[in-house]
Amino acid sequence: MRSITIFFAVDDNYVHLLKVALDSLIRNASKEYKYRIIILNSELSFESKKYIRKNCKAKHFNISFFDVSGQMETLAQKVNVRDYYTMTTYFRLILPKTFIDVKKAIYLDADIVVRGDISEMFNYDLGTNLVGAVPDRSVAEFPEFAEYTESALEIKKENYFNAGILLMNLERMRKEKFEERIIDLTKKVSFCVAQDQDLLNVICKDRVLILPYEWNVMPLGEKVADPKIIHYNLLFKPWKQDLVMYEDIFWSEAGKAGVAETLLEYKNSITDEMKEINAHALENVKALCLRERERHEYYREGIADTKSKTERAEILEKIKKFELEGRFSEDVENDPPYIPLRPGDVDYMRRKVRSKFNAFVANKYSFSYFKRKVRKGEIVIDGYEGLEKLKDLKTGAVITANHFNPFDSIPLHIAAKKMCRKRKLFKVIREGNYTFPGIYGYFMRNCNTLPLASNIYLMKEMVSATEKLLKKGNLVLVYPEQSMWWNYRKPKPLKNGAFRFATDAGVPVLPTFITMRDTDKTDPDGYPIQAYTLHILDPIYPDKTVASGKAVQLMKEENERVWKELYENTYGKELRYDGE
Repeated sequence: MRSITIFFAVDDNYVHLLKVALDSLIRNASKEYKYRIIILNSELSFESKKYIRKNCKAKHFNISFFDVSGQMETLAQKVNVRDYYTMTTYFRLILPKTFIDVKKAIYLDADIVVRGDISEMFNYDLGTNLVGAVPDRSVAEFPEFAEYTESALEIKKENYFNAGILLMNLERMRKEKFEERIIDLTKKVSFCVAQDQDLLNVICKDRVLILPYEWNVMPLGEKVADPKIIHYNLLFKPWKQDLVMYEDIFWSEAGKAGVAETLLEYKNSITDEMKEINAHALENVKALCLRERERHEYYREGIADTKSKTERAEILEKIKKFELEGRFSEDVENDPPYIPLRPGDVDYMRRKVRSKFNAFVANKYSFSYFKRKVRKGEIVIDGYEGLEKLKDLKTGAVITANHFNPFDSIPLHIAAKKMCRKRKLFKVIREGNYTFPGIYGYFMRNCNTLPLASNIYLMKEMVSATEKLLKKGNLVLVYPEQSMWWNYRKPKPLKNGAFRFATDAGVPVLPTFITMRDTDKTDPDGYPIQAYTLHILDPIYPDKTVASGKAVQLMKEENERVWKELYENTYGKELRYDGE
């Protein structure tokens, strides 16, 4: 029999409400499953635990209590906590790292009534989404909430979810270092409106399975005929005030759970002063939303910084996955869409006056631009080995290099400018890179680049131009791995293209390889800036005594051999593709 794990988070003040929630959940749950109910708490009293155990017994249900005091004390030191929110609301944030045996679970606030079969909610397929959730009705109903959500958090109001009822992909969250991402975000942004809920929405943005509204119906807006879960959130709580939508259902369920009289006594004990405070609470939150909306730049900057770190972490995980699966020629980063090049779009030989002028300006400016980055420590070069092999070339050559960063060609450009003043260095690039916007796009179009093309006629033009440039004594940089994996230190299996260019033009391949080390400085994503050493290895000449296809294969195998040898000697370990 399959098991379903469900988490609640309570303190002593919510024990009777938890009884209502559990009683309604148990009565409506399918008998085809076992249910593991875990009550997250911080120093919940012995009497409260005894009360729940005694009054919530049912076949197929196992109820246990988990004191999260230690985990929450550690988390509280790392996140900003608003004084009018208890730490109970943060319990859901520690679930992935604390319950490593649970792959998927439901999290429920205690201020609910369950009227549907909870197993139906559990069985939604999350795929790679982090959570399944329902859009927060309060954002749809109150313009102030919507303006804050869309302006400060940059989340469309229809996508901002309520975090009181969640289907959680704990396995995926662990893989993506969910808790670390939460902590990192709180260091950049102090959320003031709905702190933990805002955190979850920002971290899970675009990774949310939107569940039917019936699974988190709030006492707002139009009445729902057949709600599966009613969530009495915000100030809309029948045990505190009158005229709350669905209050008849709540009191009916409270009666079945045997706690209606206790909750009515509590309601009658609320002082006029407390009622006055509650009456103004919603307006105060609305005013807070409007104030924080004006600080949208503060939120956006912090969120963007954290997002880039998150994306980089996901890329590193993807690299490990692709390595283990042998998918070496696939990129791990998604290129933006681009318009394919057509015949006439590229002047490969720089025959036009405008092309020559743009190439002169772009090469001069780009060299100065990247030299400044070196001086500022944004690009760190430890040194060069084998420069004499570049200088001693008597003919044109195809230069092969490992590809791990958009700027990894800079050391080679510097070396070529120093050692080969009478030769030009050209670079084979992807079709989409040729149409990049901004300054880098300008460099890509004009700094002696040879874009590949999906158009067969333009591709023939590119191949012909490359052969002519090589025969004229120029250097052409090709990345034979085909893919770029960020800061990946291992050499990957090679494709034939670079060696075909060399064989057809009758010129050598000059293998180069950059090794790296971590510096003590970090990049904008929080990762160590790499220091590069450019290794220039012995040229590899095509064997003219064999067929061209065989010559291509022999050159490729030799390039792979010398790269492997250099890697193992530099890093002191065997080259293995084991995800480490």
